[in-house]
Amino acid sequence: MRSNAPGARVCRLVWGSDDPLKQLGLVRKPDVVLASDVVYGNDPNKWGLLVKTMRELCGRHTLVLVGNVQRYPVHHPMAESRFFHDSTALDFTRKEIPTNSLHPDFRRTGAGSCAVHVFRKREETKTPNAKASGEKKRQRDGGDLDGKRDLKGKKEKRRKE
Repeated sequence: MRSNAPGARVCRLVWGSDDPLKQLGLVRKPDVVLASDVVYGNDPNKWGLLVKTMRELCGRHTLVLVGNVQRYPVHHPMAESRFFHDSTALDFTRKEIPTNSLHPDFRRTGAGSCAVHVFRKREETKTPNAKASGEKKRQRDGGDLDGKRDLKGKKEKRRKE
């Protein structure tokens, strides 16, 4: 890190800690959060603490990159994919870096492979009514990392109507 990013800092943070910004000595939300191999097991309580910390640490423009070793097949009860697909869905949009974009040594799939996930915090809806809830659901279901709508899904919905 010293040779590649001399202005960067590495800090340890326990998931679920109160006021993670203060604990890290930050006065504003970071632009980028990097985490490696922080999701394991199938304990939704621990995953909830990680999501809580991500939510409190991130602003709308913060990118969170999480590198993870896949320990179990995707549909295995212990699979970390449940965290990446389910536990983060309400609060974050997520994209997985395509395997062919990784270094050739890491371009494999299945147990033991590497995956890199990119998260961006979803925009919060401030109006607590049904219309706002529907808009939040639409944003959640159709948004991407830039907060843009999925036009393909919108066109398919129009065809069905």
